[in-house]
Amino acid sequence: MSRFLFVHGGWHGGWCWAETERHLRALRHETHAPTLTGLGERSHLANPDIDADLHVRDILNVIRWRELDDVILVGHSYGGTVITGVAGQWPEKIAALVYLDAFVPEESGVSLFASANPERMKRFDAQIAEGRFTVEPDLFHAWTDDPEKREWLRKLCTPHPIECFRRGVTLSGREVEVRARHYIVAERNKPSAFWAEYERVRARPEWQVARIDAMHDAMVEKPRELATMLDEIAGGVAGEKA
Repeated sequence: MSRFLFVHGGWHGGWCWAETERHLRALRHETHAPTLTGLGERSHLANPDIDADLHVRDILNVIRWRELDDVILVGHSYGGTVITGVAGQWPEKIAALVYLDAFVPEESGVSLFASANPERMKRFDAQIAEGRFTVEPDLFHAWTDDPEKREWLRKLCTPHPIECFRRGVTLSGREVEVRARHYIVAERNKPSAFWAEYERVRARPEWQVARIDAMHDAMVEKPRELATMLDEIAGGVAGEKA
């Protein structure tokens, strides 16, 4: 048995991992999928000060108060920013990092979101100019091409605090102590900023990479297939420790 801790991406919540969790639990794994502050069932806590560093603290607190060790930390999309920050704060608690079509920050305080899609940030800034501090979800067509699942995402996604995208996460440098690193790219989400992340890391010896036949929200489109891939990663991590 392995222990998975999932970090969702922008506008989503812990709810998006439910089917993937169900399949992993059937394989006898333990799973945790918290919702970050200001989103989903915690959207009533949204405020202008929420940024990626606060979301890092969310996950650190889950690890602390649920007394988790040997965690396989999985981040989707924006969640890749968060898991990198967590790894830099508490690497000894983490058995492996898994980036699912996600950002992989390597410089402290640098916003990969803003640099990857400046035109999109301009649209978000226009919303903020109206006096808001959250931005609406806007890329449902890239998340899934299944009409029912797209409608489900429209129903559950919530506005996201803008400072998470404007500011990068604070990195300590200790994130490199987590040696087991995996990148799973969504094959049908192309072109995207995440393909650039995948291409950047895949030739590095410390990374293992894979592809999943899905659009961006692979955990929604292909939960069984994703769970199988994560189960294989868990097996590799356990084998290295044996």
